Amino acid sequence: MFCDTDEVKFMMEYMVKMGDDLFYTECFQKNETMGELYLGFANKHTAEDKFLYTYYLLKKYKKLPVSCVRREPKSDSKARSIRTMGNVKFQSKDYVSALREYNLSVMTAKPDSEDYAYGLANRSAALYYLKEYNDCISDIHHALATNYPASMSFKLYEREIKCLKNMGKISEAKSKFEEFSSHLGFALLPEKKMQDIKIELEKFLDEPNDININADEKIGIKLLGGPNKNIPALSKHVNLKYSESMGRCLVASSDIHPGDILAIENPYVGVLRKESFEHNCHYCFKRCLSGIPCLKCTLVIYCDETCRTKSHKSIHKYECRLLTALSRWPSMKHMEHLSLIIFLTSVTKMGLNEYVDAVRAMNVDSTDPIMRGFNAHGKYLSHEFCSTYTLEGNEKLRKVSDMFLRNCYAAVMVSFLTLVGLKIPDHQLGTVGESLVHIICIVSSNAHGITQQPQRKTWRLANQKEFMPVASLLLPVLSLLNHHCDPNVVRHNYNGTIVLRAIQPISKNSQLFDNYGKMYATHKKESRQKKLLNQFCFRCECKPCVENWPVYEVLRTQQHSDLIMLTTHTNQDTLKEHESKLRKIILEIGNKNTDGLEYIQYLYDYLEVLHNSIKKPFKEYCDCQETIKEILYTTSDKFIIPKH
Repeated sequence: MFCDTDEVKFMMEYMVKMGDDLFYTECFQKNETMGELYLGFANKHTAEDKFLYTYYLLKKYKKLPVSCVRREPKSDSKARSIRTMGNVKFQSKDYVSALREYNLSVMTAKPDSEDYAYGLANRSAALYYLKEYNDCISDIHHALATNYPASMSFKLYEREIKCLKNMGKISEAKSKFEEFSSHLGFALLPEKKMQDIKIELEKFLDEPNDININADEKIGIKLLGGPNKNIPALSKHVNLKYSESMGRCLVASSDIHPGDILAIENPYVGVLRKESFEHNCHYCFKRCLSGIPCLKCTLVIYCDETCRTKSHKSIHKYECRLLTALSRWPSMKHMEHLSLIIFLTSVTKMGLNEYVDAVRAMNVDSTDPIMRGFNAHGKYLSHEFCSTYTLEGNEKLRKVSDMFLRNCYAAVMVSFLTLVGLKIPDHQLGTVGESLVHIICIVSSNAHGITQQPQRKTWRLANQKEFMPVASLLLPVLSLLNHHCDPNVVRHNYNGTIVLRAIQPISKNSQLFDNYGKMYATHKKESRQKKLLNQFCFRCECKPCVENWPVYEVLRTQQHSDLIMLTTHTNQDTLKEHESKLRKIILEIGNKNTDGLEYIQYLYDYLEVLHNSIKKPFKEYCDCQETIKEILYTTSDKFIIPKH
């Protein structure tokens, strides 16, 4: 029931990365000069000097890229071949696999070619049978706007009419009939055949809909009490504080209840995981089943022309030429990609000279620690470079060997950037390099993974696992949250915007706590402590660690007699009634009889009753929390964040 990441996958990635890292040190290991190398690195007094030492060392030993692997060119013949494979899947009614092949065909074809139009049209057919009618119509319009043959266009108009009818838009469907009829006249078909097609469509339009049209209004998401005036991504009931032991932290300024929305944040930047390139927008991360491809590379897709244009004007003009090369270079994995995108986004916004000036200013900044990252107007804004660059990277706590490798990654990035046209003057090389090292460290300590369920209404996306991350984001405000093995807040993804809700009651002046990947219920203390120390450079001293709380599997064996009541006023019969109702809700959700959203307020209230009645940890509390999280995860498409 717990939403845990696929650890096997990440361990495999980690082991591959460890092997890749040997690329940078193998020659020194063979010569038995590793100690000398690390000593030379450690003796450099500044971050800039450490980077330049590493950069010129790797250059000397030919460990830096000197050319860029060419991206795979667009190819109509290859697109045709992929589309043919899709046709085989389609004919066998494997519409999910057909959709994937048609999508790849669209991404591979030359823009505005006939093969591109055929790919769009075929993809619309797969989407129609998967009952993704809005996306089907979108593909139809794109295909008609390109080089789709006029003699076959009637098929697309017919399909659009069927989509509209199935969506309950009867009058709109009928209004399209004349347009369909005029295009049917271009068909290279006998007159009798054309008349039969027309009659069949008229019959279809007159048939009653047997589809339940769900026109539920979306639920608005709003910050509790409105925004904090200085950190607008936060609720006004949350403040930023500072302590010597925990650094910056977020604290409740009033009592908070389960379900209260405490933050709504758009990321500074984000990067899709490679598995999501085919069906998530490369710019805004929305799921897009009828996306349009990059005009040059065959790797990424966008939800619309607006996102494609924005992406190409900013980072993708560099990234487009780098994606293939980066993926083949040792240790250039997902998190390094995110680090590079943070740099490119910042330089694109500011220009290199302003970027270098900003980095140098922040490197010597003596501002009160709590005010780091605030702009000149006293605001801490997620879209500004200063809020990102001033996040903690824990460089001083990392081992010399670890920091040397991070400098190696930065040196590789600088080399690739110069190969694709970014001009970095010699007098700025050190600053650019040290900033990349710091960004790499920031990402290691602060990046947030977001998930998106692969399940659609009637089908499931191919090659996607439940709760697998689709992207990693850098969220400057939510990065201010400290860790707890029993977190009192939970994050959910709404098309790349992250919403933070309370998942426990939080009393006034208490700290908000997130979880950095391992909770007490799913991982034993030793495993949690090891992960936190290795990745985040601290030893956790939260209550579950100090008291060594048992994992969920042990809690499942608890008897009612084992529970410790916090008050004598709790009615045992009432608690048993609540427990019985929770079991029924879990069963209903498991049997797909409900998505659970109708019970969400009840579950929030019940969680508060449990919190105030019984001493943690205990199974019922975990079950109630996880049910809430699952409901919010699976119903994310029913919520909307109003634009201001």
